[in-house]
Amino acid sequence: MSLLLLALEAAIYPTLIAAVVILLAQPKRVRLLSAYLAGGLIISIGLGMLLIEVAQPELQQQGSKSTLSWTTDLAIGGLVLLFAVALRMRADERLRERRAVRKARKHPDVPPEPPEENEDAEPWSQRILSKGSTPIVFLAGLAINVPGAAYLVALKDIAADNYSTGKSLALVLVFNVIMFAFAEIPLAGLLIAPEPTERRVNAANEWFKRNGRNVAIVICLILGVYLIVRGIVNS
Repeated sequence: MSLLLLALEAAIYPTLIAAVVILLAQPKRVRLLSAYLAGGLIISIGLGMLLIEVAQPELQQQGSKSTLSWTTDLAIGGLVLLFAVALRMRADERLRERRAVRKARKHPDVPPEPPEENEDAEPWSQRILSKGSTPIVFLAGLAINVPGAAYLVALKDIAADNYSTGKSLALVLVFNVIMFAFAEIPLAGLLIAPEPTERRVNAANEWFKRNGRNVAIVICLILGVYLIVRGIVNS
């Protein structure tokens, strides 16, 4: 049950959702979304199995009571809570504003660009995905989808339970299928019913634009508190 909840939390990943929306707007959307999904799954599953192999020798001896286990819970839980605070204080927006001020001071003769035309206002990952190149999108999928907080905790839990390599791989595969659901479902929809799928994804994107920050804050708070409490109990 814990792994399922962590997988559902990992699936609500704003960068993944934004990438899907960008790729759906491209002419070769099925090919590009497939390339992005392939890159994401390769790096996520590959690094996941590697991390399990590295952590398992120490964790399998002591289980959830091992120092590595509870300190990982506390460390990641603390970082997730700090991230929630940063989102609530809109630290990302202030950072972009400071960058814009520095740029204006460095080039005072250049008039500022409107926000919607300023490429610096968009993450580099989104600018790369909008280029519409299959190899670049595949590489972007590799670069963007390194394990996040929820996935790292899940990998640690799998390693601690001392499963066989086959069962660990099966759990990692199931976790990734759930985690990448927001890319897999639209891809399947594009193959079956393209137009309704695009409308629904665009509607979901508009909802996340309005509510994504609050959703991310709530998820980070829940995950952070859960990990810190579990870390304290197992210490």
